[in-house]
Amino acid sequence: MDRMRKSDFFRVCLAVLGVGFAAPALAQDHADAADTRPILIELFSSQSCGACPTANQILIEMSENPQIFPIVWSVPYWEYMGETEPYAAANVLERQRDYADAFDLRGPYTPQVVVDGCTQNSGLSRENIEHRIHHVEMETDPGVRIQFTDGAFSVHTETTVPTSDIWLVNYLPGITVLTPERGGNAGTDLPHVHLATKLTHVGTWDGQSDLSMPVDCDGEACILIVQEVDSFEVLDFGVIPQATS
Repeated sequence: MDRMRKSDFFRVCLAVLGVGFAAPALAQDHADAADTRPILIELFSSQSCGACPTANQILIEMSENPQIFPIVWSVPYWEYMGETEPYAAANVLERQRDYADAFDLRGPYTPQVVVDGCTQNSGLSRENIEHRIHHVEMETDPGVRIQFTDGAFSVHTETTVPTSDIWLVNYLPGITVLTPERGGNAGTDLPHVHLATKLTHVGTWDGQSDLSMPVDCDGEACILIVQEVDSFEVLDFGVIPQATS
């Protein structure tokens, strides 16, 4: 069933029109970001997916853009080919299914790129992804900002936005190389950029009042995402600074 999404008229995500976006982002708290609001790119990938190495490499190359922050999710539904996904988050398939419903897809697939939670595309075309990034950069900043202090975060809005979920994503910073022993990519070194390891629902925000909460990354690298409950549009995100001693 089709959804009327906030982004259809507020940020004009253009997925319905056949136009897309992609994901730029700063690798730190960007509450004071000026002209260009960073964008998050999520890639759903698998060691046993024959097309995924190409998508992985495209995302690695695109990560050189400081306005892009990529996250790679390992998905478990290719494990029938014999290779276990050691970093597949327990609820990653639920997240991808939610995206599939939002974008009226038949179901999850790989390699899938989701741009700022607001549009999706195959991960095999850098040109298409960059085209989507261009359109995201032109859209209205929703005016939501995350700020961090030691062991806590706060969310502030300059206006009123829809109710949003707050997600914590633990990830392995930089490049992680996996070498599957089975499947179509057996014996091949597969690099992944910012490989996600865990997805935690921190809470829900009403989209109006300022919110402050503690946050614990368990000593790992992690990002915090504020994402609309109904449309899944990413309103803001930030890399949580390492705790100071």
